[in-house]
Amino acid sequence: MTKRNPYCTLSFFTRKPRSGTETDHKVYLRISVAGEHTDLFIGRTVSPSSWDTKRKMSKGRSQRDHELNHYLDETRARLYEIHSELVRSHREINPTIMRDMFLGKAEKPMTLCDIFREANKSRKEEYEHGYIVKATYDRWERCITYLTDFFRSKLHVNDVPVSDVTSGMLDDFEHFLRIRKGCANNAAVRYMRCVKNTIRYALAQKWLSHDPFIGKRYHRTHTERQFLTESEIMTILSLDFTELPRLDVVRDTFVFCCFTGLAFGDMKSLMLSDIRADENGILWIRKPRAKTGIICVIPLMEIPRRIISKYSRHPAVKDTGVALPAITNQKTNAYLKEIADLARIKKPLTTHVARHTFASMALNNNVSIEVIAKILGHSDIKTTQIYARMQDQAVYDDMATMREKFNAMQIP
Repeated sequence: MTKRNPYCTLSFFTRKPRSGTETDHKVYLRISVAGEHTDLFIGRTVSPSSWDTKRKMSKGRSQRDHELNHYLDETRARLYEIHSELVRSHREINPTIMRDMFLGKAEKPMTLCDIFREANKSRKEEYEHGYIVKATYDRWERCITYLTDFFRSKLHVNDVPVSDVTSGMLDDFEHFLRIRKGCANNAAVRYMRCVKNTIRYALAQKWLSHDPFIGKRYHRTHTERQFLTESEIMTILSLDFTELPRLDVVRDTFVFCCFTGLAFGDMKSLMLSDIRADENGILWIRKPRAKTGIICVIPLMEIPRRIISKYSRHPAVKDTGVALPAITNQKTNAYLKEIADLARIKKPLTTHVARHTFASMALNNNVSIEVIAKILGHSDIKTTQIYARMQDQAVYDDMATMREKFNAMQIP
């Protein structure tokens, strides 16, 4: 195995040309490292009578001889500089690498963002084939942007060689995500896992010899899932938004999700063709989830059916065939805050609360876990069981009055 800091020697010598018409000898450089050597023609010639074999230089006094000796000094200095550069960067050192670097033929070191872009080609293919959703692919792309911003602010460069990535640099990037980019814990963890996957890719390709993630663990925060009670949903339904059509659409799409369990993205892409009647005339939503590809099988209840009917003449519905004229998730969440204020609901209202609300209502009305998993399109029933644990808290809260009464009783 080649030593990390082997001694390097440089020696100039001449060779007689093969052609008998040439009188000058070609000047070569021999680079020797740890018992290996390689010879390199430096593009100069010298008169055989002027070459000093002991001093490895020209002993002539002409301008040409002076220029040759100056070039030999520059070449020697450049090779020793290359050797020092390899030592500082802890890279492999051998005569071939030094020669190629001197000639400008050495491969450019792989950089972290370049490797990210290479890995993202696979992410793009996965997205195009439906294996991941757009939000996941966008997060990978956004991570490159954040890395570039970090390198510019911290190191004043756009990228760094992947071999220069250290454990401390990863800690600094995590801090950058949380403080400079305002990422909450779970968002920061997702970005750090993207970087970790990219580093693993670099290790597999042998672009990196050490793993800077050794000993690091990133844990997501399991937040309490919010959901609405049936009375809170009825309060929202009773609000009059005749003069506020923007809130009317948002309220209706939110309530639609509350009674179908569809995630916002799946509701937004729901087509009228995804709703079909069976032989008994019962309407069903049959649609693959964008996140998992699992088919959601949802019986259409009266409230969501009326909401669809309400917007049957809406331009977006007529032109595109979507079931509802939903706006963006960001705008919807902003308007839901207004709706929560008007309904005097203290819970933070977001589009995902609707999905949790459906699971909560289904459990309260004795729908089995297996059926709820089928409706929600969960690939693993353990995901659905989270809502059962959520119901334990609801039972505890609902028994507050009874608990206070009997806890206060004196036992003889």
